Amino acid sequence: MDYLISRKHYLLLFLVIALYFLNLGTNQVFAPNESFYADAALNMLKTGNYLIPIYNDHIRLAKPPLLYWLIALSFKIFGVSSFSLRLPSALAGTFCVLFTYLFGENIAKNLGLYGAIATGMALEFVSNARYASPEVLFCFFISSSIYFLYFYLKSQKIYYLVASTILSSLAMLTKGPVGVLIVGFVGFWYIVFENPNLLKDYKLYMAFVIALFIGGLWYIEVLNSPYKELFIHKFYVENIKRINGLESDPWYFYIKDTIVSFAPFSIILYLFFLNLKGLKTIKLASVWFFSLFIVFSLIKMKIPTYLIPAYPAMGFIVGINALAKKYFRYMFWILFCIGLLIYYALIVFVLPSIEPYRPYKEMGYVIRLYKNNKPVYYEGYFIHQLPFYADTTIKKFAKNSKPGILITETPCKKPLWEGYVYTDSESRFLVFLKDIYKFKKGDIKDSKFKKFYICNYKGPILLGP
Repeated sequence: MDYLISRKHYLLLFLVIALYFLNLGTNQVFAPNESFYADAALNMLKTGNYLIPIYNDHIRLAKPPLLYWLIALSFKIFGVSSFSLRLPSALAGTFCVLFTYLFGENIAKNLGLYGAIATGMALEFVSNARYASPEVLFCFFISSSIYFLYFYLKSQKIYYLVASTILSSLAMLTKGPVGVLIVGFVGFWYIVFENPNLLKDYKLYMAFVIALFIGGLWYIEVLNSPYKELFIHKFYVENIKRINGLESDPWYFYIKDTIVSFAPFSIILYLFFLNLKGLKTIKLASVWFFSLFIVFSLIKMKIPTYLIPAYPAMGFIVGINALAKKYFRYMFWILFCIGLLIYYALIVFVLPSIEPYRPYKEMGYVIRLYKNNKPVYYEGYFIHQLPFYADTTIKKFAKNSKPGILITETPCKKPLWEGYVYTDSESRFLVFLKDIYKFKKGDIKDSKFKKFYICNYKGPILLGP
């Protein structure tokens, strides 16, 4: 009987995990973040410089290099493509779902199944598992580190603490010191509520320091490089200034955003107050979720992806509700079926349909074909995908620029290529689809599509209608 239940569980998890891989390479690189990772990882392979990420001849020190390294490795093994670009994120999503399942099942029967499905089907999670960004990789390292820390606290077996330490240091190499701080913060408050005597365990403090040291090795190397001042500035902006706010969002931002970002199971998550006793089933999930939710709500600058490291905890709260109440279980499986159908429809039908309106690979091919060691320039709007697809640096055009290839909205005589390019954020996907619809109807002006030309630039005299 247990064997049949396990098979059913793995089939359901397979349906979720398949969301990350189906048609993964169908879409060209999205702008701007995927473009940064794609071009910088490709440059690492070409130059052998794995210390400093470089995009379009610009230093990228906003994030540590682990995801760049994994993408470069994927490029080397599977070839350079949008599939291999996104593969590390898809694999991270897979491991996060499986680890969440195994951990939850260790706590209570079927808790892992509900928790893993709720985590793995969250809208923000699926989107980022199919996208070259550090968010899901970061979530995997954070969640697995917390799982192993929990096992150490329960068993006092040192190898669990070693695993937790290594994983939290990898989280630091993915998105910065916050990776170690989150694990330490959640672990501290869990111990306070569960067994304060464990605060006397010196090994926990040693593990925290060691994790910071391992994760900090790359930081030390960069501080000893010529890019020290740039790195310090970026570190301040990314890790300190965001707390006080590059922008200021209301304190209730995540309360509203989670309704969409954690869909389709956000409604069950927010009904946790109907099952407050059930939260004691797994104090870790409660401490994990509420501590991160409160802290990130207090930080002035708020971005939906910041809360992704709390998704496994949120998944367990959904699972606790589903296990406690029959109507929650019915609601869960209805939302599961509806959500799965919508996701598969988007992946199979909608995502491939947008590619005719994204000519970046074609533009890159034209630039490579006619470049012949000439410089490449852009004038006006910068198309972030082109450094990757053209496999070259694209500089800003100036009046004294030498002859070369020019990407411009200004018509030229005998263009090498001409066509329409979307000039707004593709990440606002519904707006993007709406603009494609306008463009297809001929309403080009309001669609944010603009006509571009690739010109063989020989001098200012050749520009113009």
